[in-house]
Amino acid sequence: MSSCQKIRRNCFISQGGNCYYCQQPMWHDNVEIFCREHHLTHRQARLLCVTAEHLNPKSNGGKNSKSNVVAACYFCNTRRHMTRSAVTPERHLEKVRGRMAEGKWHGMRLKPIAV
Repeated sequence: MSSCQKIRRNCFISQGGNCYYCQQPMWHDNVEIFCREHHLTHRQARLLCVTAEHLNPKSNGGKNSKSNVVAACYFCNTRRHMTRSAVTPERHLEKVRGRMAEGKWHGMRLKPIAV
């Protein structure tokens, strides 16, 4: 297991298995169990797979360190990096929480969110 994988796993555990941005549950090892528990299809569950989100991107010199990596679902992580200009983690967090409150983010609300 690489250092980034270890950090991702530790972040996943310390965050209670929830995404840093949307606060929804993520899965790490067994998608089948996750799908059954949350009544999701594999396609839906794929969006909630845990990823290592570098707050300061590696392309900007960000490191694989506990202080720079959080656990984020695939959907939130990829959407942050799809913008034309770099979006700060704080701005993305604000956007995601607002969109979740409106029911307009990834369409899955497996648990209540704190806004």
